[in-house]
Amino acid sequence: MAFILIGSPAAILIAFLTACSNYFLLELSVFDSVIVFAEILFIALAFRLRKGSVFVYDLLFWFITSALFLFLSLYVHLFQSHTQLLLLLAKSSVNGSSNALMAEVLTTYLPFIRRLKIKKRNKKIPLQQIFVHLSISGLILPFVCFMIMTGISQNHVVNLRALQLTQSTASSVQEQVSSWSKADYRALELRDMIQLGKLRAIVNNVTSGAVEVVISNPGGDVLAASSKDIAAHTSVSNLPEKINLFRYNSNLYLTLPDNRYFTELSMWSGGFYWYSIPMNEDLEYNINVRVPASHFLYEVYSIYAIEFGLIIAFILVVLLVVYWFSKLIVQILIKLTHETTGLPDKIAATFESYSAESHIVEFDKLYRNFQKMAVRLKEMFAEAIRMNKVLTEQAQQIRKSEQEFQKLAFTDALTKIPNRLYFHKKLKRLIEERSPAVTVMFMDLNKFKEINDTYGHEVGDRLLQHVAGLLTTAAGADQVCRLGGDEFVVVLPTADPMLVLQTAEQILELFKTPLRIQDLKLLPQTSIGIASYPKDSDNPDQLLRLADQAMYLAKQSGTALVWESNGQGDSEA
Repeated sequence: MAFILIGSPAAILIAFLTACSNYFLLELSVFDSVIVFAEILFIALAFRLRKGSVFVYDLLFWFITSALFLFLSLYVHLFQSHTQLLLLLAKSSVNGSSNALMAEVLTTYLPFIRRLKIKKRNKKIPLQQIFVHLSISGLILPFVCFMIMTGISQNHVVNLRALQLTQSTASSVQEQVSSWSKADYRALELRDMIQLGKLRAIVNNVTSGAVEVVISNPGGDVLAASSKDIAAHTSVSNLPEKINLFRYNSNLYLTLPDNRYFTELSMWSGGFYWYSIPMNEDLEYNINVRVPASHFLYEVYSIYAIEFGLIIAFILVVLLVVYWFSKLIVQILIKLTHETTGLPDKIAATFESYSAESHIVEFDKLYRNFQKMAVRLKEMFAEAIRMNKVLTEQAQQIRKSEQEFQKLAFTDALTKIPNRLYFHKKLKRLIEERSPAVTVMFMDLNKFKEINDTYGHEVGDRLLQHVAGLLTTAAGADQVCRLGGDEFVVVLPTADPMLVLQTAEQILELFKTPLRIQDLKLLPQTSIGIASYPKDSDNPDQLLRLADQAMYLAKQSGTALVWESNGQGDSEA
């Protein structure tokens, strides 16, 4: 912004002083300190050759700088990986170009900042510049917000992953030494070679990849370590002096070197996550786990490099599109200006009422077209409403059909009561929902086959319908199901013997009601088998099987009903 307001010489001086303060006072990296001065110097030289946009010249600077660093990386290894280099270039490019864009927008559109300019030039704003500012600002500002939220989220994720990895490693050591006896701990305190060997074996077993482990006492003596390097730093408390220490919780720390690096990213390559926890409540030995910060950051570097690369690519694409589009719009506006010269007089002479609408022929044509479109859209909306009404009615019919299909799927066609499928679904649901108790009453009709063979299937069907009505009257709707043939089942949400026997007696009493069909008088008889959940079984199929067995036991014994209880049938005449 200083370059735009006060000119090149003063901006170069301010940039030089800023670079020196960044390096000597703020102790920033060499790259972050020098790049500010180089950026302003390049833009000043570009303006000396040709006046133009600060934002565009800044993009050009970062393009040349990125190409130079990529070329140097082939011969000079300033970075540990190409991903780190790409991330640095992308981050710096977006940051520098965003600052240039913000400075150009503020000095162009804010009146009180425009008055601060020493040279009052470019007072009129070109339309093409407005398009560029709007499009790039609309692209960069959401990206900056997104990057801030992503940075906070990634920081939390990296710290959490570091805590999980180090904590699980320390827990593995604690679990393996927890089986030791007091004699083993005493031998460890006495520095017994065998016990120390066991401890070293445990440390070597839990150490994998980048994870390192050292076990020490409060005095700093090492009992076991996964490497010689970590053995020199037994804990966070005895790290070198030139270390920046950050604490995330009572056990997890982050250490970063206090040396001056070429870039800030390089500093993280020497950083470590430390996790410290006591090995045992009876011993004052500590388990210290160390993991390099780079172990978690390489994936983050790749994510950020891709995101920054995409925003740079989008900026370049948007610049090209906006340049072409704005040029086209400007040409159209120039043509419209020539064509509408003296248009009010022409319209006033021909159409007296037309001047109140507009002074631009093209806009009037668009207005009439929109009027026609509005009429057509009104017709289309009316048609859409009609079609929506038809579709709504069809959807209601479909839902009604689905309900009827579902009802048919769970209903016995002959007796109109729930069928076998519904029974199994209901019984399974009651057991899975942990109902306090469920009782299943299994029954069939005595001598039903003889009735069918003697009087025909029509009479048999009438008898089945009659029995279904009796059972529904006794047990209630939705409690009686027909399994097939002459087999019926009653599901009661209780196991109270009094209530169950009362229902069974009511069923037997209703079965004394005869069925009259023309000259026939049929008196149905049944045998009932009972089994309860969870007393007899907690398995739906087993529960039905036990009720079936109890029913056959009732038939064989000649009793009216049998209650299955843990394989022992309790009968009642």
